[in-house]
Amino acid sequence: MICIAVAVLLLSTESIQAQSRVVRKARTERRDERQARREEPRRQQREPVIDPAPRPIPVKVVDNEVIRAFEHERFDSDRLKMADMIFSTGGLMTVAQITRISENFSFDDNRVKFLKKAYLNCIDCHNFYRVLPTLQFSSSRDKIMKFVIEDEEHRHRDGEPYGKVSSSDMSAIIKALKNETFDSSREKLADMIVAGNLLTSRQIADMAKTFQFDSNRYDFLLYAYRNCVDPQNYVIAANTLQFSTNRSDLMKKISRRP
Repeated sequence: MICIAVAVLLLSTESIQAQSRVVRKARTERRDERQARREEPRRQQREPVIDPAPRPIPVKVVDNEVIRAFEHERFDSDRLKMADMIFSTGGLMTVAQITRISENFSFDDNRVKFLKKAYLNCIDCHNFYRVLPTLQFSSSRDKIMKFVIEDEEHRHRDGEPYGKVSSSDMSAIIKALKNETFDSSREKLADMIVAGNLLTSRQIADMAKTFQFDSNRYDFLLYAYRNCVDPQNYVIAANTLQFSTNRSDLMKKISRRP
């Protein structure tokens, strides 16, 4: 009897111990689950969220056959309607294509209407000054330059991207500026070229050197500073001013800008 009692006691003890181990294991698992839930938000905060790569936006430049279609139209009104259709469907043009079309318009007023629309749908607007020779009257030319400059101010506020000017483009720009007879027209052209572009201090200095008078050069340098990619080097551009008073005043105004 004693042996049986001892055996029963041992079995009961082992059963209790086994139950205790099961309970402890279950408690440990529940504790681990709670800990994991608490740490999950922290882990998500630590792990960087990787956004999917943006899909490239297709550039829809019109075919040259489309450009030739403008040449076959008889009336400016039809050319304007064709341009509206192209631009409303997301079509884009190069400056070379825009120049070819502009040459086919019969009247300057219609040419100005087309060029304003075309500028907003141009893929290389930093070369847009090359369309100016297609205009017959200086007043039309002034309208286009004013439009480009004012649109650049709007684009600048909206944070639109700019284009960098290559060395080959810069050579053509300097040549165009030197071909201007007066500083007044040269300044308008220079401001138009600066509009929508990123320029180095050296490039701005080269453009400033084409001016005949220090006062016009000063006005241009003050305007061009906004699109300078290396403002820490703008002394290079400022040193193109002949008079120390102009240099001092330019640097004072620039240093006060935010």
